[in-house]
Amino acid sequence: MARDSGYAATGGVARDHDGNWRVGFTRFLGVCSPFEAEVWGILDGILILLNKRYKRVIVLTDNLEVVQILSDLDLKDSGITVLRRTQCIMRAEGMWKIKHIPRNQNLVADRLAKL
Repeated sequence: MARDSGYAATGGVARDHDGNWRVGFTRFLGVCSPFEAEVWGILDGILILLNKRYKRVIVLTDNLEVVQILSDLDLKDSGITVLRRTQCIMRAEGMWKIKHIPRNQNLVADRLAKL
């Protein structure tokens, strides 16, 4: 997220169980919060992987708040549409787990977003 303009982008990397790169993606979002940008990145990644027929995925993010909210299966109606959509897909499709990782282990995704 560019602090001066408020513009945000998101990006992600999908790797297989051996750590091999499968797909990378980026998206310019315009003006939004860092929280929303993180959720957009997760949603984009999920949709890409569903399209490639992946059903068992572990999502890693350095945003602890996003991990806590997406892990809460009892969370009801959120006011953020992209969050509701992501939660709905994670509940309905395949086996999705979300885990927190330290920011210094998430450098590839952060660099993709900055492209």
